[in-house]
Amino acid sequence: MAEELPREPHEQQPAPPKRPPTSVDVARRAGVSQATVSYVLNNTAGGRVSEETQARVRAAAAELGYTAHAMARSLRSGQSTTILFPQLSLPTGPMITRFYEGLAVRLGALGYTFIYHVDSQAQGLEAARVWASLRPVGLLVEAARISPEAIALLRTAGTRAIIVLSESPSELAPTLLNNDSDVGACAADYLLGAGYRQLAVIVPREANIMGLGLERLSGMERVALPRGVAVERVDMGFDEADAAQLAERWKRGPRPSAVFAYNDEYAMLLMRALLDAGLAIPQDIAIVGADNLPLGSLLRPRLTSVHKGDVAGIDVTADTFHALIQGAQIDIPPIRLLQPEIVVRESA
Repeated sequence: MAEELPREPHEQQPAPPKRPPTSVDVARRAGVSQATVSYVLNNTAGGRVSEETQARVRAAAAELGYTAHAMARSLRSGQSTTILFPQLSLPTGPMITRFYEGLAVRLGALGYTFIYHVDSQAQGLEAARVWASLRPVGLLVEAARISPEAIALLRTAGTRAIIVLSESPSELAPTLLNNDSDVGACAADYLLGAGYRQLAVIVPREANIMGLGLERLSGMERVALPRGVAVERVDMGFDEADAAQLAERWKRGPRPSAVFAYNDEYAMLLMRALLDAGLAIPQDIAIVGADNLPLGSLLRPRLTSVHKGDVAGIDVTADTFHALIQGAQIDIPPIRLLQPEIVVRESA
């Protein structure tokens, strides 16, 4: 039999991991039944449990560091409260972020947990298997990343409400419309109404957002071309040298009377370059951004920007999820994600 080597004095066996406290532990600490713990911590005690006992249960839970196991609760009840949102495949800006933050709060008030799943490339049946394994009761996903087969798999796994995000109404499921061309259309409508007739649109050179820039360009054209006004596409990277080169070119002429600069960050970069080149804003060139960032009001001149109002879309989306989860059979028209509107300041 091999002789066991003595351990070094400082060598210690790692302590076994401590298991999280359970509702059984809380019940023992408080001297009550597990059912009483459930009533109290789920806020369903009503008149069944005295105030004194409720206080004792909550104190025991706090002392033990007890937190409810949401997934176990879902398994016991047979009903999940999780609504899953896979990460978008395209970059998002402040307007979209505000929408999803507001949606999470609204769904929380209805008793749901909004979970962000970080995987921007997953799609089809393989993605649906991963999403279904989390047992969401609801799913908000881009239409291009899901199929009828994937939807059938999710419904078999218990997903009751599926809403797809798309630029146009989808036949797959109720649709949350997110059409970035509307942002460009809003900018064009304002600029034409203000009397500008030589229009240009910045399209980012960066590959990951060029598509969004082209959508916003198409929105400008959708409004301007029927009114007999041409729109110049101008490619520019988010780069000081690129912006300076463009400003020098416009200084020599010809130049547009107004520019929709894709978003506020590109607008700020371009404004700095135009001012450095000796051009006045808006006298020589008017500038409009998008996102309505707080910094826009701190610039000189202050930046005119397209803002997307989101409260109506948040409420309708949350209420649609809730209705579908509760089993309502209703005809749901497309929901507009955000409603663009112009915030007029000094730059245009």
